[in-house]
Formats: sequence, structure tokens, C-alpha cells
Amino acid sequence: MADDKNRPKAASDFIKGDTDAAVFLGNPHIDNLMSIVIAIGAEIWADRQRSRIIEHLLDTKGKVTTKMIEQFVPSEEQKAAWAAERDTMTKRVYGVLARDTSAGRPFGEPFNNK
Repeated sequence: MADDKNRPKAASDFIKGDTDAAVFLGNPHIDNLMSIVIAIGAEIWADRQRSRIIEHLLDTKGKVTTKMIEQFVPSEEQKAAWAAERDTMTKRVYGVLARDTSAGRPFGEPFNNK
């Protein structure tokens, strides 16, 4: 067997990125709030999907255990239904981020409807 210690390696050492110091939305506080909002949405979706699994198991098996939840494999139909539900939730929760804010004004300034 060849000596692995002298064998050339193709991998390089890990280089930490600078994303912790990056500001994407013009203000680090806004970036933090966006990270929170996205993380909460992911948690809500994970809980909702787990609830769907529990409901399905109760309907079909009459009981549910943690092991049954963890081993559950959704059908293609369930995957499609979940994807549609996830897309609907995403549009409902995050759709406001795509709104046109070109006519936006600071809070308290009078509205100028020209």
C-alpha cells in the first residue's frame, strides 16, 4: 500500500469568509432583522411540515411515535402538496419584501398624492 503521508493532496486549507462583517441591506441591524425573519419562517415551516406528518400518521395508523415521524417518507403527491403550501406561505409572509417602495417616505412626513 502506498504511503499516504507523502501523497500529494488536492484539498486546500479552510479559508474563513468575511460574511460575518458584510452588510447586505445598507445597515447591519436590518441585516440582523432579516436573518431573524428568515430563520423564524424556516422554523415555522419545519413545525408545519411536522404537523402534517403527525396528522397523516394519526389518520392512517391511528397512533404516532417520534420514531414514526422521523422515519416518515412522503409520497410524491404529498411532496407536491407541501411544495405548493410552502410557496403560498412564502408569498404571503415574504411577499411584502417585493413591494414597490419607490414612493416611500419617512414616517410622519405628509403624504403627497400628485
